[in-house]
Amino acid sequence: MPRVARAKSESGIYHAMLRGIDRTQLFYDDSDRIAFLSRLQRCKNECGFQLYAYCLMDNHVHLLINADTCGLSLVIKKIALSYSHWFNNKYDRCGYLFQGRYKSEPIDNDSYFLSVLKYIHNNPVNIGEPANAWTGYDEYIGAAQSSLVDTEFALSLFSTEPAEAISKFVIFMNESKNKGIGDNKERRKIRDLEAAEIIKRIANVKNCLDLIGIEREKRNQIIASLKEEELTIRQISRLTGINRGIIQRVRR
Repeated sequence: MPRVARAKSESGIYHAMLRGIDRTQLFYDDSDRIAFLSRLQRCKNECGFQLYAYCLMDNHVHLLINADTCGLSLVIKKIALSYSHWFNNKYDRCGYLFQGRYKSEPIDNDSYFLSVLKYIHNNPVNIGEPANAWTGYDEYIGAAQSSLVDTEFALSLFSTEPAEAISKFVIFMNESKNKGIGDNKERRKIRDLEAAEIIKRIANVKNCLDLIGIEREKRNQIIASLKEEELTIRQISRLTGINRGIIQRVRR
């Protein structure tokens, strides 16, 4: 069956995600993460793309990126090949490191841009880590000197005054997800295919139906997290097989 063509962004901005093949862990220690970021910076210097946000999780990477100058596919390929070569040499392994086809979503309005910006920085928060745990958060608040992240565009959406923009950015990042600037009527609908991936990632299961067999308290915590991700009650029930009434009673 032929692959479905990627949706093209009119703005050139995308939310891209790279996953380890078969849930392979991409980062075992800080030196791995530093190696990935150095390759990301080198590729940025070579290709001239703009990077608005990133997040390095154990087995996947989020990028909010404008690669209109050289093409997103080329950027992802260069980063993945370079890091895979380094990683395989370090851990004496061979073969593919990243899942065959990276995911990408076009970002075509400021509201959705801010929603994704918050989502990426909140990935560590969702597992109990601070927002600046291997993200570009510190660059936004002026606590890091790195030039990896391009903060100007995002901060300009909050204010033209730098200090005020940073202050509003921090407030926005700490607001409840359902009260954020990006979370309004323009919020995109999450398709079942993507929802299934979100369920498997948060629940750490291979099949959405496996959620039924998880101990109740932990299951309810997972359901609460899925609601925070804006999955609907009907969608969670349909994909996991859990009764809608049970899901409805779980609070965020």
